[in-house]
Amino acid sequence: MNRLTKRTLLSTAIAVATFQAHGAGFQISEHSASGLGRAFAGEAAIADNAAVAARNPAAMTMFDSAQISGGLSFIQPDVDAKVDTVGGAPADAPTFSATTSNSHSDVAPDAIVPYFHFVKPLNEKSAIGFSTFSNFGLSTEYPSDSVAGPIAGQTELLTVDFNVNYAYKINEQLSLGAGLNAVYADASLVRNAGAAALAAPTTEVANIEGDGWGFGWNVGALWEFDENHRLGAAYRSKVDITLEGDYSGVGTAYVGNPGVTVPGELELNLPDIFEFSGYHKLAPKWAVHYSAMMIGWDSFQEIKATSDVTNCGSSAGTFDGVCLQKDEKWENSWRYSIGATHYLNNEWTLRAGLALDESPVPDSHRTMSIPDTERTWYSLGASYQPSANLTIDGGLAYLNGDSVTGSETENGTEFTFEAGGDAYIVSIGANYTF
Repeated sequence: MNRLTKRTLLSTAIAVATFQAHGAGFQISEHSASGLGRAFAGEAAIADNAAVAARNPAAMTMFDSAQISGGLSFIQPDVDAKVDTVGGAPADAPTFSATTSNSHSDVAPDAIVPYFHFVKPLNEKSAIGFSTFSNFGLSTEYPSDSVAGPIAGQTELLTVDFNVNYAYKINEQLSLGAGLNAVYADASLVRNAGAAALAAPTTEVANIEGDGWGFGWNVGALWEFDENHRLGAAYRSKVDITLEGDYSGVGTAYVGNPGVTVPGELELNLPDIFEFSGYHKLAPKWAVHYSAMMIGWDSFQEIKATSDVTNCGSSAGTFDGVCLQKDEKWENSWRYSIGATHYLNNEWTLRAGLALDESPVPDSHRTMSIPDTERTWYSLGASYQPSANLTIDGGLAYLNGDSVTGSETENGTEFTFEAGGDAYIVSIGANYTF
């Protein structure tokens, strides 16, 4: 089966059984429409639907009946970038502007992404669950004639997590949970010559595609003081994936094989995640909730594609098997959120939330391919319960990102740039209890 066919089949599967979104770095935060409505505050403790299995498996013991949750999110990023200088010269100088572009709008494409979860109690003390979702993903698309082609181009990463969980209630207050994860990743990267003097701007200088599987684990705990107050904590392990695929570009020309496509590998190190959450119902119709999440982005230090030493080199005449290498040097980051829920009546529940999403990218290593910034989330949401078994959720979020500047050096040429933007996310979902 060829790679295109496998990817088409995977996309079809995702359309009925997963979800994605956009947080700092290339983290995907949206795990439910109800969660979006509160900016994902309290996710490891609330357990208002089956989506909690993806954040804290221990909270599955709060279900006394089987439930499925599914839905769709529409994500509309509004990210712009502009190249200011190339090798110290203005990027819109006549030398470049006749054949290249330097101002780019909407470099992150829109997306429609679904999600799915299932939780089933086994008895009064234990439960199992299955979730299909994504914790990480990104896509940026610059035009092929960008003056900064060597550092921009097209970058895409898709991950899908297949997660099986088990939970056990130790006593009336404490529940523990654990799970296993199989993570599929598919990535592609295209770079063009841009302002390079010896090639047309749209000439591809690097093209790599690959996919692969990795495996990890997750654990969680839930402490229930009483029916109105509880705390949750969860940890998801780092996952290392070897992406295997094809490479073509200048790396093969450096070892005397110009224009040849060779097999290549790229190591992808997905970070671990720790989350602490609280939920407190302070009045019959009001509750507050909060979360602090640490993402171990220090595992993402470089993008490095390799092949056999006779296939690729990092520079002319160097037979080291390095087809492409790019330092990232990311750092651990935190996400903080706080929200409120109003139980209006037996049919309607209203939500609101605020979150701060730190960027893991140090100023010294910000890149055009991932022009990441700190962002603030403003969220609203509601649930409608038309029957005892069915609940319909809706959520809306506005993500306000900072404007930043950066510089990158490629093959001795320095590019300076500025980037920034916002994003809008709308999500709708449904939960059915059996």
